[in-house]
Amino acid sequence: MDASETIFSIHALRRAWQWVRRGGVMPGTDGVTLERFNTALDSELNRLRHHVLTGVYQPYPVRRFFLKKSNGKQRPISVWTVRDRVAQRVVHDYLTVPFEAIFLACSYGFRPGRSTEDAVQAVIRARDSGQLWVLDADIADCFGSIPLQPLQGQVARVIDQPLVNHLLDVWLHTPIAGRRGEIAGVSQGGIISPPLANLYLHRFDEMITAALPRSTLVRFADDFVLLSFTEEDSVWSLDVARRSLENLHLRLNLRKTRLVTFDEGFTFLGATFKGRWHRLATEKGEDSP
Repeated sequence: MDASETIFSIHALRRAWQWVRRGGVMPGTDGVTLERFNTALDSELNRLRHHVLTGVYQPYPVRRFFLKKSNGKQRPISVWTVRDRVAQRVVHDYLTVPFEAIFLACSYGFRPGRSTEDAVQAVIRARDSGQLWVLDADIADCFGSIPLQPLQGQVARVIDQPLVNHLLDVWLHTPIAGRRGEIAGVSQGGIISPPLANLYLHRFDEMITAALPRSTLVRFADDFVLLSFTEEDSVWSLDVARRSLENLHLRLNLRKTRLVTFDEGFTFLGATFKGRWHRLATEKGEDSP
């Protein structure tokens, strides 16, 4: 059994199916529901495996809908078919080991064994060390703005597996149903999008930690804060973050990016920080000391 057959083994496909099934999803453009897919599970998984390994696999066009955000703007969400989600989850699982081998400790989002609570605790540790100046930052349309050619170059430097690289290329360029000329890219809703976004922003992590050794970066996917000991360092961190993102063809949303102190307070990943106390989004009662 060669590497491709191992990656897309029936065991891997069944594990991926269980993940997709637990997550729930509306039907994609083929109209196949989770229930319908499950009624012919063995034949569906074997057919998918055969199509992938023989090179005839093609994803269905992606359904897109829009969620209204708190600021009134809309966030595009992509809905893939069940079979395409299963195939993406297999590749997602394969990518985990090589990606985890290079990711830095400052990255917390969508990584095994890491959570928003871990990121919040990292902020608390920085605060308790005396880093009381905070760059509370927002990346403008991060997922939708990631350029595909540089991203795929980063993937190729980490992943030397032709089938996986081919599938990622196909998924990134899958057309959006009913929207001529639009492709999926690193769209929210795709199973492969979070690890690919993390890989692309890994260069940001490297640039920030190299340029700002006295500051602490805490990043959860496209949300991040930079904590510093002095106002001067904090002002410098804003300039470094802006230039680092520009190097990646991304930009800060300056209307939602600000320099604050813990005394002034801020919110990160749903946790509210004010002075020496904080409150998690899940907490209903007393503030945490």
